[in-house]
This record gives sequence, C-alpha cells and structure tokens, in this order.
Amino acid sequence: MLPVLSFAYDSSWKVPTVGECFRLWTKYQMLPNIKSHCTMVARVALTLSRRFAKAGYPLDENLVIASGLLHDLAKTYTIYYGGDHAKLGAGWVLQETQNPAIAQAVISHVLWEFDSGELAIDKNPCTLPILISYADKRVKHDRIVTLKDRFEDLLKRYGTDDKKIRLITENYEQSVKMENAFIAFGVDIELIPRHIARLKKERI
Repeated sequence: MLPVLSFAYDSSWKVPTVGECFRLWTKYQMLPNIKSHCTMVARVALTLSRRFAKAGYPLDENLVIASGLLHDLAKTYTIYYGGDHAKLGAGWVLQETQNPAIAQAVISHVLWEFDSGELAIDKNPCTLPILISYADKRVKHDRIVTLKDRFEDLLKRYGTDDKKIRLITENYEQSVKMENAFIAFGVDIELIPRHIARLKKERI
C-alpha cells in the first residue's frame, strides 16, 4: 500500500520569498550556472501554473516560484561529493522552510515514482510536483527546449552505461506522459521565450 502523498495545503506553512530563496542559494553555495537554470525553471513553472489556473486547476504562485527556485538546492553539493540531489535537497528545503509541499516538489522533480492509481499522471497531472518535474525537463541549462532536445543532451552527458541510459529513457517517457496529460487537461504547453513570466526582482 502506497503512503498518502496528497495533502491539503496548509496556509500556515511558510513559503519563502524570492529573496529568501536567493539567500538559501548563497548558504548552500549554489554554482552560478545552476542559479540560472533554477531561475528559468521557476519562470517556466510560473507560466504553466497560470495556464493550469485557466484550465481550472489553480496553484499558489508563490509556492510554484519557491519550488522552482529551490529544486536544485543540493545540486552543487552532489556534484562535488556525490549523492542524490533530489533527496538531499528535499531534506534541506524541509529543514529550512518547514514546508512539506515544497519538499515534495523537490524530491519528486527528477522522477514521479508514484504513477499509479489516483496518483497517476494521466489522472491528476496538474499538481505542484509534476509541474516542477516537467518545467525542469523543458529547461536545458538556462534555455527553453523541447523534451527531445533536453533528453538527447542528458543522454550525451550522463548516458555512460546501460543502467543510466535506461533510467534517462524511463524519465523521458514519463515526461512525455506528463506533457500529453497536460494537453488532455486543456493546458497549453507551448513555451515561447519572450512570453515566459518574469519573477519579481529581489536582491540576494
């Protein structure tokens, strides 16, 4: 039996501001290229969340932004020391924000591991974790790309053995499933750079 992964959002959970997210970047020594990637993922996620709302599936925009900005919080650490950046990052985010919704988005942004039953992507795609996972897959470094382009790059850089190739392929297939589910739920997934939402400017 799967654990309960759907929970009602609690308005008492703190959502960090853009500036607070930037300060966490500094605290955890995020590399500049990862900062650029996280910024674009947050912008893409915000853009898509507004389309979710138009289709009848609203999400809290501040929650979306914070999740996008923090999804790779542990990436720098794991580049140097190894480990799973999604799991480590989720732990850090929960410790820093005390917000389970953001932590869930961080831990699930690489792969949604609960794609069955009521949690299946094709039954309920317009959720925060699935949004952040998909937005991440549409951003190569800091540029918007197609899923095909993104995963061709991942295979080139990380597909060094059969196991890694299999995992990247599985991830690609799941991302395509997310994209198709968004379309089926009436969400426009076309991303034109000049139309991508901008974040409120805050200093680190």
